[in-house]
Amino acid sequence: MRIALFLCFLSLSLFAHKLNLFLDYEEDKLYIYSYFNSGSPCKNCKLELFDSKQILLKTLKTNEKGEYFLKDYENVTYVKVEGIGGHSTKGKIANALTEAKDKKAKVKSENSLLSSIIAIALIILIFIGLKRIKR
Repeated sequence: MRIALFLCFLSLSLFAHKLNLFLDYEEDKLYIYSYFNSGSPCKNCKLELFDSKQILLKTLKTNEKGEYFLKDYENVTYVKVEGIGGHSTKGKIANALTEAKDKKAKVKSENSLLSSIIAIALIILIFIGLKRIKR
């Protein structure tokens, strides 16, 4: 029983220094943000950019906020971040691109003129209905 309890506590501490990677597109730039599980940024961490054949293209470093804005990302397929103590994580850029396109599609569909007109018409009908119920 003591061994099982010890293993439970040991497994909880395994994620204490997990390194997370966030990829997004902002204003035609690839936004790379890396942070530890505690929320603290991965300062001056090593960034490695790979193509689709896993060939290293470039090695960079994050800033004091754990961020890097990459303007030239056409040939880059994977991003790998290495933190202090051997912690590392890897992310695929194609996943971030599809998520960014999905976000833009949602924003465009929500801003359509027809849906705005329908919403205003429904609000007017609700107020008319409330006025008639009040009488």
